[in-house]
Amino acid sequence: MTHSDSSDVDAKSDKQGILPAAKAARDGGPDVLNFEIFVQPKFSKLELSAIAAVLDTANDVQTKVRFNWTICSDTPGLVANGNFLVRAQPIIEGDFLKDCMIIVGGDECNSNAWMRRVRAMQRHKRPVVMLSDAATEFVKTTRQAALPATTHWRDIPILNEIDDFSGLSTRLAEYGNNILTCAGRGHTLDVMFNLVADFMTPHEKADMASLLMLDSIRGFHREQPKGHAQGNTFLEGPLKRAIQLMEDTIEEPLPIGELADQVGISTRQLERLFKIRLNSSPAKTYKKIRLKRARSLVVETRISLLEIAIACGFSSTTSMSKAFRQAHGVTPNHLRKKPKE
Repeated sequence: MTHSDSSDVDAKSDKQGILPAAKAARDGGPDVLNFEIFVQPKFSKLELSAIAAVLDTANDVQTKVRFNWTICSDTPGLVANGNFLVRAQPIIEGDFLKDCMIIVGGDECNSNAWMRRVRAMQRHKRPVVMLSDAATEFVKTTRQAALPATTHWRDIPILNEIDDFSGLSTRLAEYGNNILTCAGRGHTLDVMFNLVADFMTPHEKADMASLLMLDSIRGFHREQPKGHAQGNTFLEGPLKRAIQLMEDTIEEPLPIGELADQVGISTRQLERLFKIRLNSSPAKTYKKIRLKRARSLVVETRISLLEIAIACGFSSTTSMSKAFRQAHGVTPNHLRKKPKE
């Protein structure tokens, strides 16, 4: 891997100059950019690790520290996700704002804890980055006022069951009104790389990409890979096309014979392919995909169980509950009543 290969960035979809002093830094301006990383209990370990990895590596390849960061929370002290602990400082109200705020997603992401902080950053025209669950919470809270916006593809169908979010983007990231919403998760590495790139020379960017073992950086406007079938390196050919059809027809499931016809192979060939590659059958895989969507809707929304059953291709709440109990050991009704841990 050469330096020129390792630092490739999707130039057409890259957003330049989001951070406040990018142009000045390129011209020898401010030396240090300060990040505030906001976390809450059950934060995404992947996202927080990716942020730290990029900032650490960016400092390593430069002759001096250019990027500082502070972890903050509305519950200061030790903030945990399982056995992963970070020490967070309390938020200082008023004008004590950093150059950029990053809100890490997680299972207990609550916009009430950071929305006031976001508004203060917007008033001072300083960027806020919202990752996955944080982006979803922001969209829920601000409705159409959040646009342009995006979030992780997993949450987009859930949001559209709650209300009309047809204007929500399916790109990896969107920037508007000093807010960068993005898919988060594995894309966090790309986002952070793109953000700090304006402060670095081409040689430094190539060094950083090489140290992070990155062949390329995905730009913000690239479409998100949605569902199992988009994992190009893991699924291919008829298997990939079959799973894509399953994911696209959750509300009105196709008979397995029709699915095989659309893929272009016989039902027997399709069943054999699923058995060899996934150790499952097409029918079982189809049901698993539908139940996964149903579980998300049960936990994340207040939509009626009948509406969820219809949206996930079940003929009744009874048939959904039976399949749900077999898969998860609990009925949708009991799962919804169960308090979040």
